[in-house]
Amino acid sequence: MHDQDDLQDDLTRWNAVGPAYADAVGGGLDSITLRFWDFLWRGLGDLDGCRVLDVGCGHGWLAGAMAARGAEVSGVDGSASLVEIARRGHPEVRFELADLVEGLPPALRDGAFDRVVAHMVLMDLPTIAPVLRDVGACLAPQGTFIVTMLHPSFFLQSPVEDPVTGERYRKVTGYLDPEMWWVESFGGHRHYHRPFSEYVNELASAGLTIVEMIEPPTPTAPTSDRDAGWSAWFATIPTTLGLVCAKRSL
Repeated sequence: MHDQDDLQDDLTRWNAVGPAYADAVGGGLDSITLRFWDFLWRGLGDLDGCRVLDVGCGHGWLAGAMAARGAEVSGVDGSASLVEIARRGHPEVRFELADLVEGLPPALRDGAFDRVVAHMVLMDLPTIAPVLRDVGACLAPQGTFIVTMLHPSFFLQSPVEDPVTGERYRKVTGYLDPEMWWVESFGGHRHYHRPFSEYVNELASAGLTIVEMIEPPTPTAPTSDRDAGWSAWFATIPTTLGLVCAKRSL
């Protein structure tokens, strides 16, 4: 369980760092989004005439890009500062302000959306069951739900090079127990670690099934004080993953 003050503090922090986040991510050319660029657009497919929901839309860059490809897009986020930036930058998109910890706002729950996307958002929510339940309910029967996130197994686990053997690995110090971590990115925010099985089970409870999963290589690390093999090894352990989900057939 998470203290209610902590949950409210999450939104306060995102409101405070919203402009810095929007500047850092820009139009989706940040290093993490670039890992998923082809995956996102392949999963979204032909958007002309599609109804699309952007969950955790932030400052709206992806919602705007999908609208430019012919979609009728709605976006929702819990940060008032990010939604304000999104509305200014993309007046053609409908943006709703709602705390995703409580699920989708009523106006979006019966949307029959052809596509729903949650790009780099679920790991920053202290609970995911309500929003996934609502996504499962509002996704059209042949719809697609696309998720990207930080990798539960390897994100924030330190890369290590054994000084004696030279062996390289990521030092996983815990995995099964849910944890709340502080991440310095964009001025600082909370990250909620949970094992991958929790994501799978919550998706299943929402009537959704995974039909595709990718683990893109981690961009290579700086090599100024390492041998050339370090960067090649660094790329082999993924720190992000992507999912394509569909309605589960009964």
